[in-house]
Order: sequence, then C-alpha cells, then structure tokens
Amino acid sequence: MTEPLYLSRACLRRDASLQALAPLLLGSGNSGPVGQPGHHLVWSLFADDADRRRDFLWREMKTGVFFILSARHPRDPHALFDLAEPKPFSPVLADGDRLAFSLRANPVVRRREQPRRRSTKHDVVMDALRAHPVGERAGRRPDLIREIGFAWLDRQGRKAGFAVRPNGVRIDGYEQLRVARRGRPPMSFSTLDFSGVLTVTDPAAFLPALGNGFGAAKAYGCGLMLVRRA
Repeated sequence: MTEPLYLSRACLRRDASLQALAPLLLGSGNSGPVGQPGHHLVWSLFADDADRRRDFLWREMKTGVFFILSARHPRDPHALFDLAEPKPFSPVLADGDRLAFSLRANPVVRRREQPRRRSTKHDVVMDALRAHPVGERAGRRPDLIREIGFAWLDRQGRKAGFAVRPNGVRIDGYEQLRVARRGRPPMSFSTLDFSGVLTVTDPAAFLPALGNGFGAAKAYGCGLMLVRRA
C-alpha cells in the first residue's frame, strides 16, 4: 500500500441483539486468534464493491476487537461495530529511531519440490523440523521457534528498513490453524507472535513495508505490525 493510510479500532457491539449472534459471528468456542469469522467481519467494513481487492491489514487483539490499517475509511453499513474515528497513519521517522512493535505473522519459506513445478509456501517451523528425526521434533520445537522465527524476522528487516537484536525480541504463540473456505479446500497456516524493540535503518523502506504487511495469510489477520515510540 502506497496511498495515505488510516489506523482504526473496531469493536463488535455488545448490545443484547449482537451478543446473541456472537457465537455465529465469531465461531463457537472461538476458533483461535485468527480465522474465517474475523476475516468476514473485517471485510464487511470494506465491501462496498464486489470487485474490490483487499487494501487493508487487520489483527484481532482479543475476541471481537480489531485493529485495522487501511487505505480507505472503514464503513459499517450493518451497524455491527463500535467504530472509532480512523486516525491518519503517517509517522515521521528517522534513521536510528527505536520503536516498540507487535506483530502476528504467518512466516513462510518457499520450496520447489520438483524442478519444473512452481515453488510452494511452507511453514518455517515445520520446514526446519523436517531436518530432525521424528522422535526429536517435539523437544526441538521450542528452540527452533525462537531460532527460525528470529531468522525470518531479521530477513524481513533487512528488506524493510529495520533491525532487530535477538535479546530485544520475544517470539511465542506458535499455532497451526485450519480455515474452511466455501467451495475450496480448507486453508492451513501457522502463526507466530513477535514483540520487542526494533531500530529503523531506512525510513523510506520501512513505512511502505508497514502498509504492505509482513509474511503470508494477510487476509486472515496476519502481517499487521503495530508500532509506537520506545
């Protein structure tokens, strides 16, 4: 996204009529922090045209509470949300600025299984675990989440104008999710939660990267990096 951006907070309304519908809107028992119900709810705020392409990122901070970064103001024609006035998102940054950040991402690596086939996306953690014997994988997973997760974030930073240090980043919340899709095979993906402090190394690259998001599965609540002054 290169257009002017807006940051919005949308909370599913708590009046009695909507609370009765909440299990249908959000999924019974809550299917996790990312998933199809949130995807449809947030899309309803931008679905003014059947041919629209997604021009927003979002994250469900807790059940029914969404942060949204978008190129357009969200609109709520069905009165589902308490929708705060969108705020222009145009931070003024300089080389060397330190920012606290929070990111839920779907980190992937591309692999070509056969020479003539297109490369496919693979969960970075499961991709790394395949190098270890099956019996050792459960024990190796916590360390690999940290190691592979940080390596992925470091690569993102080198392309997107920021730097992170291993002792300045917390990585947890690894989760594997499966989302049903109408008329299509279910989509499976994983998420990692990153938080900590980063240093801006190239503001001209960093700001567009924030608008574009990081990793895959952005339609399903991944990729939005929230930042504030550290």
